[in-house]
Amino acid sequence: MRAAVALLIGAFALAACGEPAREPADAPGVAAPVVPQTGAGPSATPVTLSEGMMATVCRAGVGAVHGQPGADVTVLDRAGGVVTVGWRAPVDGGQLTAQCRIEGDRVLWRPLDRPVAGENRWMDQPGDPVVTYSLDGSTLTVSQSLPDGTTTTTVEAVTTEEEAR
Repeated sequence: MRAAVALLIGAFALAACGEPAREPADAPGVAAPVVPQTGAGPSATPVTLSEGMMATVCRAGVGAVHGQPGADVTVLDRAGGVVTVGWRAPVDGGQLTAQCRIEGDRVLWRPLDRPVAGENRWMDQPGDPVVTYSLDGSTLTVSQSLPDGTTTTTVEAVTTEEEAR
């Protein structure tokens, strides 16, 4: 257990050796217009996500980044276009948390519980994984492109019940 914690702290320390963190402009005050992507290409009509659907996309997006099914990620708070989510830590059963916002078809997130405050930044810098989503009817697809070129994709069914969360 101690070795795992030491490795985790070492990984965070090495990650902090890159460029200095920069904070983006304040998060939008309302849900941003979103252009959902489908297999046939981008939709011509921008769609504004409801608060419930934005929370669903954030749960799925942050869950995909951290290897958690969207159903295991819980919405803790919603304020000003930012959704705070949490999930059980796989190692010790504690709770991990992050904030999420949607910009276009991107799911931007930042951790809230890293030991070094500067590491709790929005993941929108070059070298960060790029997380995108698309909605096609009742299907939500989340793709994560890593800096090494690998891409992972997860697909979840979305029902009208998701809107109520």
